[in-house]
Amino acid sequence: MRNTVEPTLSNGSDRITAADALSLTVIFLLAVIVAFFRRQLGADAVWLLGTFASLSLFILLAIVMSGRRPIWGMVHAFSPALILPVLFNTLGPLIDCSSPARWDAEFARLDARLFGDLAALWRGVLGRPAWLTDLSYLAYVSYYLTPVVLAVLLYRRETKDDFRQLVFTVALTFYASYVGYFMFPTLGPRVPAHSEAWLIGGGAVSRGVRLFIEAAERTRADAFPSGHTAIAVVCLAFAWRTSTAAFVGLAPVVAAIIFSTVYLHYHYVVDVVAGLGLAGACMWAGPRLEPVVEPSTVLRRFGLRLRLW
Repeated sequence: MRNTVEPTLSNGSDRITAADALSLTVIFLLAVIVAFFRRQLGADAVWLLGTFASLSLFILLAIVMSGRRPIWGMVHAFSPALILPVLFNTLGPLIDCSSPARWDAEFARLDARLFGDLAALWRGVLGRPAWLTDLSYLAYVSYYLTPVVLAVLLYRRETKDDFRQLVFTVALTFYASYVGYFMFPTLGPRVPAHSEAWLIGGGAVSRGVRLFIEAAERTRADAFPSGHTAIAVVCLAFAWRTSTAAFVGLAPVVAAIIFSTVYLHYHYVVDVVAGLGLAGACMWAGPRLEPVVEPSTVLRRFGLRLRLW
């Protein structure tokens, strides 16, 4: 009887992971949406499908090459750091076609009904000094680095289970927030670009970060739920579980990220509350869902034994 090779996962995994399977599934579903709305999308359909095909090939290449060279193992392990922002920036035209209505009026009313003047007080903290606005913008963009820094910490400690679960849960949280953008597309209480300097304020740091956000975040109807809040809280929860030092260092950063979402006019308070709920749901669902979508587990259920897995 031929010996079978049990699936193994490591920090530089040379096996397809649950995060890979999740990303490939999401890419496939987005491609289906493009196919359905291809007439409305027009020329955008071509570059969207090209982007999805390129991301799929990148994932498969990283999987195959990771077993041959250590550097590719690292590329594979951290591949979601590239895949997630690229996918996010493809959502705009898909949301416009599939969900043209916007929920801003409803969420603004809900904010007023549930929280009264909280949003106004939040945005007026300390009279909006320039230094606080600059710090808030730095906190807002630190959201991009927070999961990467925590992942690097776990990767270097060779805590393969914690690393794998963090990557999967963060990816799950991102993708779940994308579902929210399709269901409740919301622009948020954004200030027009030409008015940001005098309505939001800040100094050179604020101006630089605003230019970065304008260039980096091409999807606009992404206010509900607050992905900044959800991802930051998920990372904080993992830090609590894995490293006291990381938790202590990350806690004020996460608090600042959440503060910045409303202070900088990107989110309603209800967006933040929804982000907190999403973080809790994904922290609960992640460890339960990961084994279900783990490819080796799926294949074993069908009685298959492939050395690739």
